[in-house]
Amino acid sequence: MNKKIVRAFFASVVLATAAAAATPVQADIRAAGGELRSSFSDVVARVSPAVVNIYANKVVQSQVSPFAGDPFLQMFFGNQGGVGGQIRSRVERSLGSGVIIQPDGLLVTNYHVIKDANDIRVVFHDRTEKTAKLVNADTNADIAILQVNLDAGEKLPFVEFGDSDSLEVGDVVLAMGNPYGVGQSVSMGIVSALGRSNLGVSDSENFIQTDAAINPGNSGGALVDSNGLLMGINTAIYTKNGGYMGIGFATPSNRVRTIVNSVLTTGEIQRVWLGAMGQDLTQDIAEKLGLKSPNGYLINRVIDKSPAADAGLMVGDIVLGVEGKEITGLKTMNARLAEIPIGQHAQLDVFRDGQHNIVSVTMKGLPPRRAEDQFVLGGAGHPFVGYTVEQLSPSLCNDLGLPIEEQGVAIVALPNSLAGLLAATGLQPGDILVGINRQEIKTINDLRRALEVKARAWEIIYKRGTRLYRFTITG
Repeated sequence: MNKKIVRAFFASVVLATAAAAATPVQADIRAAGGELRSSFSDVVARVSPAVVNIYANKVVQSQVSPFAGDPFLQMFFGNQGGVGGQIRSRVERSLGSGVIIQPDGLLVTNYHVIKDANDIRVVFHDRTEKTAKLVNADTNADIAILQVNLDAGEKLPFVEFGDSDSLEVGDVVLAMGNPYGVGQSVSMGIVSALGRSNLGVSDSENFIQTDAAINPGNSGGALVDSNGLLMGINTAIYTKNGGYMGIGFATPSNRVRTIVNSVLTTGEIQRVWLGAMGQDLTQDIAEKLGLKSPNGYLINRVIDKSPAADAGLMVGDIVLGVEGKEITGLKTMNARLAEIPIGQHAQLDVFRDGQHNIVSVTMKGLPPRRAEDQFVLGGAGHPFVGYTVEQLSPSLCNDLGLPIEEQGVAIVALPNSLAGLLAATGLQPGDILVGINRQEIKTINDLRRALEVKARAWEIIYKRGTRLYRFTITG
């Protein structure tokens, strides 16, 4: 069975009109005696005006082979565009949802809904439209912040953030969206699990799992609790056929709120880092150390002058929890730390020498990229003349969408000459050089030494995303 994680596109809504009151949309649905009422209509009526449809258009250019339409020439040259090929443009459209979080029209959605968009439109339930612009985005968390262009004095209903840490397995939640573009739909379910990770969406995952129906079309929509408070942004589904299978995932509201606050206070996305590298705890290690479960993160390297080093974390320490919440490994630890503003303290439950210790870490932002970590390759007789490479650092990894613990040398710019582009044989900025002629590449010095060796052929191994590629250049 080919099961996979699919980010679910779009989610719809009922309109927020200019005359609507700018008040948090929430409702108390508990009746006397603490029992739930049989209807959630109050919550739906109050929340839906703050959930909107998003239409994003982007222009994609592609090169068409000059031999297209000629079967004889295509037999020899194929359909690949090349020198002399025509450049054609086409418009790609994506559909999604957003959640208004402030009366001035600030809203959040998934980044993949509006990625590379040239035109973003917000549509309300009465089919009126307003344009919007991207304010900023945390690509790692797949969260984008948009600003709806409003008339002077116009206010919109908005959803108030809830505390996603207050959720418990079994709590009732509602997912609002526009599945498959059929129109506004509301589905009810429960919180099936918390702290879900290893979905392959990013290197910091702490998803809320729910059985509320989420389908393609719900992405960026609201997951609210029984009081109408925003608990998450619907982000992904688990599926083997592209449709709902009873498992959906939402980014916790506390993570979203931290991202929004960072942008509003600093104007940018500030990502925190710990500066401790290692591995997820295994069953064997847990048993040897006398731990009950293989949940945790084993530190095997601490970077100098990092928050981890300043806090006294050591090689061999096992991080079991952050802020009183158990972690399953690196991804949930990163996600928990990402909810803590820069400058504040994070309390880590650390297992050391058979004892539990609470270690306070002052969170810092990623260190800036350094000019000395970047190098333009010179010389002659090798295929990388004119390429710009850079030693991987936490900040560069973040910019490239890689795990911030990744090590190696990345290509950050290609040469300007056409000959250099052709010699690249498909290499792109962001590719990680792994090996050249059987020499492992971990540093720029490794790369320079490998290129100094005269060779008739160059066997190159590189990494793109999570896959390794190999090719050979001769001559």
